[in-house]
Amino acid sequence: MRAEQDAMMLVRADLCERLETLRILSGRQLGRDFDVAVAGVRQLAAAYGLTPVVRLAEALERAGRPGGPGACPRALYLDRLQDAIGCTRLDEAAGQAMIASVSVRFA
Repeated sequence: MRAEQDAMMLVRADLCERLETLRILSGRQLGRDFDVAVAGVRQLAAAYGLTPVVRLAEALERAGRPGGPGACPRALYLDRLQDAIGCTRLDEAAGQAMIASVSVRFA
């Protein structure tokens, strides 16, 4: 059990580092680099069952696509990603609640 907790701590630390990279990239006009970084966060989170992180990364990917809900600032998603990385709940409902909170904050 301890080894599993240690592994999850390492994954969460890696995700936090990737989130900082996303924050830096979000301020630049390098859309492709940002998209690749978001996909990396999504894939790592999916590999470890971090559903809230996966759902927020998917929503952020959709928001950045042409014709997507791009009016919502990336910073709202990035703030929620920080919360999702530390979230102890890993179920679908937690992910949906975090996505809903982005909508509430945007409105």
